[in-house]
Amino acid sequence: MKKLVLILFLITTTTILFSQEYVTGLEFSQEKYEAVQQTVPILSRNFTRLPKNFSLKGYCPTPGNQGQQPSCVGWASGYGARTIAYAIKNEWNFNTTKINQNTFSPAFVYNLIKTKGDTYCKRGSYISDAMKLMNTYGILRYKDFTYNSKNCITKPSSYGYQLAKKNKILTFERLARWDNPYNLVSKVKKAIANKNPVVIGMQVSSTFYKAKGAWSGIHVKKPGGHAMVVVGYDDTKYGGAFEIMNSWGTYWGNKGFIWVKYSDFKKQTKTAYVLIDKTGSPNVNNNNNNNNNNNNNNLSNKLGGELRIQLGNGKDMPITLSSGAKRGFNVVKATKTTYKVTNSYTSGTQFRIYLKSKQRGYVYLIGYGSADKSVDKLYPFDGFSAFFNYTNSEIALPNEDYFIEFDNKPGRDILCVLYSKEKLDINSIISKAKYGSGDFVSRIKKAVQYKMFKGNDITFSNNKVSFSASSNKSSAKVIPIFIEMNHQ
Repeated sequence: MKKLVLILFLITTTTILFSQEYVTGLEFSQEKYEAVQQTVPILSRNFTRLPKNFSLKGYCPTPGNQGQQPSCVGWASGYGARTIAYAIKNEWNFNTTKINQNTFSPAFVYNLIKTKGDTYCKRGSYISDAMKLMNTYGILRYKDFTYNSKNCITKPSSYGYQLAKKNKILTFERLARWDNPYNLVSKVKKAIANKNPVVIGMQVSSTFYKAKGAWSGIHVKKPGGHAMVVVGYDDTKYGGAFEIMNSWGTYWGNKGFIWVKYSDFKKQTKTAYVLIDKTGSPNVNNNNNNNNNNNNNNLSNKLGGELRIQLGNGKDMPITLSSGAKRGFNVVKATKTTYKVTNSYTSGTQFRIYLKSKQRGYVYLIGYGSADKSVDKLYPFDGFSAFFNYTNSEIALPNEDYFIEFDNKPGRDILCVLYSKEKLDINSIISKAKYGSGDFVSRIKKAVQYKMFKGNDITFSNNKVSFSASSNKSSAKVIPIFIEMNHQ
């Protein structure tokens, strides 16, 4: 009888060990996911210009192993995406030795965001919490805060927190809506082609444990959540697939990586976050590094953008540069608008606004109606981000399916566009535009006067809303453009 009990014990133990051969650890929350701002609504045609394949694999560290700790979020966000972004910034393509010497700590992330009171490291965590941590507090290198799968209660020292600040990310955004969202595949491809790693929350089960080549996408048992990093795509491989880096070591999958077909990716991916580093990738025109020295005349602080207003019939509103716009540009009390729409339009006329940016930056739209003195934020809206991460791409406002419509209050309407190199407190600006002294144009200028480019640093186009600015002053961050529209 004792022998039988011993045999049963051994069988049970073996089964448990096999089922726990690989551990996940991602928690899902629709509320948390949708609280994160979504990337700008770029036009569908911008996705058709993407290359057939693109890979960030050359910037990846050697895949690590989370072991029996449910810390996949720390591995995907910290060790994976943060390290990849840092390698891209330093142009360490295929320099695996250098990359492995500069990985970031999964323990720093997991230990600080895991469930309070979970001293035995049994609970998972949320990707959004990991991203917020790296955005707010930064992250330590692996060598400064090593990983121990049996310990999750160690916290950084005060010096460690100071050191982590140097490694803050610029921002992070969700790529789409919750659970099998529209156009997810194209948005992930767009991010990868822009050299921004994407951290995903995917449903996996036991079929994933022994996956080779490409995962089947089939579930045998109830799936659980797992965080990983998308590092590439290929439209011709397996009929179109993403390459993903895991945190189960190099003996798993294809030496720590796996391909997931686009069709399975759409079904199994519930959340997707793009991580954006402070200085961006080398091939992105970004001048944040040029803003640290006011006395170097060789530095060039640039900003440029373009806007067009298209009617519901597909024709653009004719626009002309106002006389004296540049001369009074940086005068706070100047009441003149920058551009004027030459035609007048009646109530009910529908239109869309199309925006482009020549480099990474922030774009805000504010509307003013002279009839009732109303001031409204037109963009960002509905949880979208003001950050324009994609150059040579265009966004449509409100989107490709809806229009803005002139209301039944005729008058002199003004559209204000704020192009900025840094994030603005748009709610504070709108409050000053509503309740400050002077007219609408003067109020906006006063709200951003210490961050404005000077008029003689800007070149405006005459017959379209387009500008290019260059300044040797690091304080120059914002260009406000005012477009006057006659509403009959």
